[in-house]
Amino acid sequence: MARELIRRSLPSGRIARVVMSEITDGDAAGGDVTIGGPDDVSATGRGRERLWTWLHQVHGDVVVVVDAAGGHSGSRADAAVTALVDAPLAVRVADCVPVALLGDRSVGVAHAGWRGLRAGVVERTIEAMEGLDGAPPVAAVVGPHIGPCCYEFGDADLDDLADRFGPAVRSTTTEGRPALDLSHAISGLLATADIPVTVDGVCTSCDDRYWSYRATATARRQAMVAWTEEACTGEA
Repeated sequence: MARELIRRSLPSGRIARVVMSEITDGDAAGGDVTIGGPDDVSATGRGRERLWTWLHQVHGDVVVVVDAAGGHSGSRADAAVTALVDAPLAVRVADCVPVALLGDRSVGVAHAGWRGLRAGVVERTIEAMEGLDGAPPVAAVVGPHIGPCCYEFGDADLDDLADRFGPAVRSTTTEGRPALDLSHAISGLLATADIPVTVDGVCTSCDDRYWSYRATATARRQAMVAWTEEACTGEA
């Protein structure tokens, strides 16, 4: 069952929400995922259907700016941002890191595997949100992804990433082999930008609520979905 990772009032007064789907919600690889319940992500509070923006993710640094609900769906990109209300943005993962950024009135999502991190996808997403809000994001959320316990990594690429993101990205697996700590890399980037971050801490390879490419070579994916809503005024 999908989990809400954060629900937060933004400086503008809007409410930002970030939800992570699980295996029981369906396979997000082809957009076939339902996050239902009392707060159905597919519908607004007024019963209208929300159109999601999905991306054709390529492990790069391209960010799309969504100016219509569902806009840019299918774009070759690894991040999306929007200042629209009721316009969910989704990234799909099965070990890579889903990152949500919350701004003054906008939200953004990024798909950040090690190649995307090296390409600068997190930095480009921050820049795109600054373009929408005129200020940096006020918070970030790092969703479930493969942890260093299970993420054995080649020495040469690990050296390259440690040179860029610092020695804290070096770790070891539960079997004592060299590993990459993706959370440390992303947390370091966000700290440099003075953006507070909440890290979920769940390893997709260890936790059977999630699909893991490393564990099973699956083509299935879970989704992180972020959007904003207008705050309830209490009017009838």
